[in-house]
Amino acid sequence: MCAESALPIVTRDATLRKWVRQPPTTPLIQQLRDEERKRALAHLDGERVLDLASESSVTRAIAADSLTRIDFSDDASAYASETIGNTIDCYRAADPEQPVLPFPDDAFDAAVSIGPYDWKFLDVAALTAEVGRVLNDDGKFVFSVPTPRSPYAANDWPDNRYYEPRDALTLLAPDWRVLDADLVFQYPYYIHMALNMLPARYQESFVAAAERASDELTARERWGDASYLVLAAEPLDYHGYLDDALDCLFRPVERNGFWDPEDEKLLRALEYDIVDDGEDSEFEWTPDDRELWRYAPFGLMGAMQWRVSNIGTDRYDDKLERALAYFAEQIENGTLSAMPSYGIGPLTCAFSLAAEVFDAAHERVAWELFEHSRERFDFTRSEDSLLAYGWSYLAERESGSAVREALSAALWRMNERLTPQGLFVFDNHTTRRHQNQMYACWGFARAIEVTGQTGYLENVERVLTRTVDERMRSDGAFLWEDAVSPVQRARRNATKRLGFRPPYWDFLYECHQTFFVNAVAHYDAAGGEHDFDPEVGRAMAWIYGDSARGDLVELSDLGVPMRFLTVDGRLDIDDQMYKGSYEIGSYLMALTNLLAES
Repeated sequence: MCAESALPIVTRDATLRKWVRQPPTTPLIQQLRDEERKRALAHLDGERVLDLASESSVTRAIAADSLTRIDFSDDASAYASETIGNTIDCYRAADPEQPVLPFPDDAFDAAVSIGPYDWKFLDVAALTAEVGRVLNDDGKFVFSVPTPRSPYAANDWPDNRYYEPRDALTLLAPDWRVLDADLVFQYPYYIHMALNMLPARYQESFVAAAERASDELTARERWGDASYLVLAAEPLDYHGYLDDALDCLFRPVERNGFWDPEDEKLLRALEYDIVDDGEDSEFEWTPDDRELWRYAPFGLMGAMQWRVSNIGTDRYDDKLERALAYFAEQIENGTLSAMPSYGIGPLTCAFSLAAEVFDAAHERVAWELFEHSRERFDFTRSEDSLLAYGWSYLAERESGSAVREALSAALWRMNERLTPQGLFVFDNHTTRRHQNQMYACWGFARAIEVTGQTGYLENVERVLTRTVDERMRSDGAFLWEDAVSPVQRARRNATKRLGFRPPYWDFLYECHQTFFVNAVAHYDAAGGEHDFDPEVGRAMAWIYGDSARGDLVELSDLGVPMRFLTVDGRLDIDDQMYKGSYEIGSYLMALTNLLAES
């Protein structure tokens, strides 16, 4: 949300100065100030704290070894210094319309802002990004926003903004993880006005009732009934996660990585045994070098998408070229007939991109993959959608029209498989599962982007919307499949209680999160206008702390997230105890999409 030019500078500065020290008021209005302060400070911790123009009573109550305050005019900063005094170590000012915080990266452990996010003249999106920059990796930002349920919204003051809960989450998504939310109650406008006319002693019981109502709203997570939201969030270090994931993919297998230095290729998977499943989980990882053709191609595709992006570097070029050479040799030796469509599609993408940054000769391999797959597959299975995905990257390089024509035909075939309810239905029995719905979105959206047939975009949006509505759990995880009959569910739950393998709908996969993130990225790149950022943020936050096992990257200790857990937090399902290179490929794609400039 950018700043809106409204107030003259003189009037704006007067507003900012007045905000520093609020005048005495009625018990009910004071209750709101106290409630915001109390709830915000309960979340605040850290030795080095930045206060962003909160009312002075908030600033005075902050306990920190080092406290810095920013105001949004020189006059307000000077008045804050006069009002609060030397309990603050440093006073600084910033331009509200173009807020650049005058501090280096990672300068603070925490930041707080109670009040300023109300102001239309403040560029809150830019400010939030700046706060993320100056906080350290484990930092926390606590701030408040008013909602349209605030009685003040009825006044329609031209200089104040109000946030629906989704608006507030959009402000944070996808770069922050929400840690806590307090929901503050205020009486509706006419009741609020009437109660404030009562003598102070008669307002006290209503103050106590409002405090209880805030506790009730927060406990029941009734966001839509709150007048104010007090949010605590932490920045997500996508750059650090990306560096760690690349290191894991190209680290030698003897150091629990996915690079096989003997065969100069990417490994299919690392399998694990659980050494300790207590509070400090510990796993023993061993290489699985079986050749299953959908795994390493996916990993290579993810690495190549990072490499050609504006954040890619030549750091891993030697291993990337050796991995490409390995696959080129396998293709030359006649393994194409053994490769599934969801191995060939990613390889087509990888070799097309390799022709862009390495040797143009890689394009010949991409053409061989294209011609083979065009003759062999007919888009009757959901995984065939990844062929369209791979073809789209070759189409961007071709001088003729053969690939584009095939891509248009694939787009038509995929569209024929889409139901009005927003579900792709192909012939394979797993077609309804989350990964296959997202693969279809990838191929569909990329085909739209490359062919320019944007009339189909609303169909991608329909699938993504259904995915959010029907599959996304309250913790941000995606269900593997949402449509399970009551009889089937009851039967499998009974066998689970008897100690048998949990039913497949009990499994939550890290890669399902990134499959969705990448589908949204391609929908956006094709011109999609619906804002899925809050859902993207929730999907990534599940990986980094919102799952039942906490941060899945820390849990694995590999530099990439643990592969799966069940709905009750289990990691010990025999045929699922591994981490695959295809999951790392999608993870790299997601992080690249989140970080790279369009």
